[in-house]
Amino acid sequence: MTGERKFVIFRSLRVKLLALMITLSLIPLAGISAFSYFIGSRQIAGDRIKLSLEKMAQDTADKIDLMLRGKKEEVASMASTFPLIYPALDARERDAMVRLLNNYCFNHEVYDLLLVLDRNGTVVAANTLDRFGVSLFPDAVLPLIGENIAAYPEESALFGNSLTGHSSQQGWYSSSLVHRLYGYADEDVSHRYNIALAEPLRSPQTYEIIGVWISIINWFYIQNILDSVESDLEELNLSSGYAFMFARDANRVIGHKYREAREPGFPSRARPAVASNLYGTRLIEDHGLKNLHDAVLRQERSFAYEYPPGVRKISGLTPINDLSFGWVVGVGIDNADIFRPINEMTGWLAGVTALLAALVVLFTWLIARGITVPVKNLIDTAQAMARGDLDRRVQVDSADEVGILGAAFNDMGQAISEREDQLQDLNRNLEHLVRQRTSELEKSHEALKKAYLDLQSTQEQLVHTEKMASLGQLVAGIAHEIKNPLNFIYGNTCFLADYVQKLVRLLDSYERLPSLSEADRAEIGRLKESLSYEFARQDLPALIDNFTEGARRINNIVSDLRAFSRMDTEVISNVDIHQALEMSLNLLRNQYKDRVEIHREYGEIPKVEGCAGKLSQVFMNLLANAFQAVKEKGDVWIRTRAADGVVEVEIRDNGVGIPRENLTRIFEPFFTTKPVGKGTGLGLSISYGIMEQHRGKISVAGADGGGTVFTVRIPIFQERPAG
Repeated sequence: MTGERKFVIFRSLRVKLLALMITLSLIPLAGISAFSYFIGSRQIAGDRIKLSLEKMAQDTADKIDLMLRGKKEEVASMASTFPLIYPALDARERDAMVRLLNNYCFNHEVYDLLLVLDRNGTVVAANTLDRFGVSLFPDAVLPLIGENIAAYPEESALFGNSLTGHSSQQGWYSSSLVHRLYGYADEDVSHRYNIALAEPLRSPQTYEIIGVWISIINWFYIQNILDSVESDLEELNLSSGYAFMFARDANRVIGHKYREAREPGFPSRARPAVASNLYGTRLIEDHGLKNLHDAVLRQERSFAYEYPPGVRKISGLTPINDLSFGWVVGVGIDNADIFRPINEMTGWLAGVTALLAALVVLFTWLIARGITVPVKNLIDTAQAMARGDLDRRVQVDSADEVGILGAAFNDMGQAISEREDQLQDLNRNLEHLVRQRTSELEKSHEALKKAYLDLQSTQEQLVHTEKMASLGQLVAGIAHEIKNPLNFIYGNTCFLADYVQKLVRLLDSYERLPSLSEADRAEIGRLKESLSYEFARQDLPALIDNFTEGARRINNIVSDLRAFSRMDTEVISNVDIHQALEMSLNLLRNQYKDRVEIHREYGEIPKVEGCAGKLSQVFMNLLANAFQAVKEKGDVWIRTRAADGVVEVEIRDNGVGIPRENLTRIFEPFFTTKPVGKGTGLGLSISYGIMEQHRGKISVAGADGGGTVFTVRIPIFQERPAG
């Protein structure tokens, strides 16, 4: 009896439904919350964050290593080239030397000062323009010419080491020589520090050391690499993250985001209460971080510590590979930033679980009440009818299943007849209903198929866009690397032409000397004939012109590559269609030169609003297809015109053409008429999608006389969202 009384509450259907629904709802909610918390903690905490910080520190160190290696090679190249132009370091050619140093300084954009010293340490030449092309203070730079480098200890040490025939470098330091020429007092403190590289200058004839070349680099160029890590972490919502760097002693801070007069544009949303300038401070003496200092000396890859006191953080640590500098790069993030997502997720999960539990209890109680009360009335009515009260009817107050059951119970006889009629009608109309339902299913299937194809096409376009972005970064890097040696060729051809003219005038002057005997003149004539002197004299200007023209063409191609790689594919801007077409032709020159003649029939058209990178991609795809369609030699016509608010671009070739049956499928994803391995079938599909994004059209047709015509119609103005 005691057990029956204890569980008598569960005899009610309402209570059973309430208990069942609460249990079935809360168990999955609690399980999902616990599982989400566990998985989130595993994903964020532990070794994952350490490995990520170590990798970021390694990537940053690799970038600095790459920059240092490039600058060493650059300085060695300049030092080896300079004596070929000015072998005697003659002061009479100082103006020409200064112009060359100014050109180097402006083109490379990282040097504060370029110095040419003779064997005695006297300054023979120095740049008079800064790396932005602005003139330095004449009162400061002019007295430097002729001054001895011994007055500047760091640069004097570099001079002494290089005079022995070795390359030398000076790590992070504050150059008094640079401070004399530049007004960096009110700028970012990183501008006030430098590194310097020196190389011996050797005579091209005797290979003896005739002087020393010193290049002083502004430290902000390296600090900017560290700042880019902070920007990357800021985009990942890790506002406390930043990169820093220690000197060789693992104690001196030589790179940090907390510094005096930092340039705007990189503020962090969360700044701990630390000193405003950490440049030049020491870990042990100034910050009490001997544990971090020791971890660096032990070559640990990551380390957890507190800075400032009370703020826990983890840093990845990596030394740079260039042992001549010996710097150590670190990337650190506050623990609060690391665990902020899991803490926020915990709060949200707890709140959502409590809210859902309350809603489950409320709705379960309401639903249970709506079921049990009508059922009880139905039971009472059935019992009364069983006792003989056939006039008793169920009171129907709802239109749900229980109400329908009560109505059916009241009208049982009449309901049977009505149901029979409904069944007969259903049998008569069953075939029609099946056909109708089948048609609806087929339409739904076609809609799903179309949606799947659209999704697949969009996915491929996204993959292609990501590949194009990576290709743009690679092209930009290659173009930058080509630009450096190209400057040497492009900048020295004018000197080569001048020297050749001087040598020719010198030889002509020797031949006209009256003191030469007839025998000497005859001997000179035989020697000139054996050396083909007249042919070389006539051919040299043409060769120099060829060098100049080749360098100019390479320079144009590199400039177009850099411009193409920097185009932002998502920014709406005014696009010059003719310029985009010419850039595409220049980049595709290798595909059509010497075999395809280009016919430009450009009309008077305005600039259009659109994404420059995407429109250039469309023209690149269409022109590449046209050139590939011309198997041997042929022609490609490019026509432009404007009418009715639309710019129309027509590209026609007289190549192999496209079969008529394939014209309707040419823009489908993965459809291609090229042999296996020659095309993916995505170029025209992506181009079609780009034109749809620009609310334009692209069409294809067969050309008269063979070949294909693609027509692109681009609205001059794009619709902008209201707002």
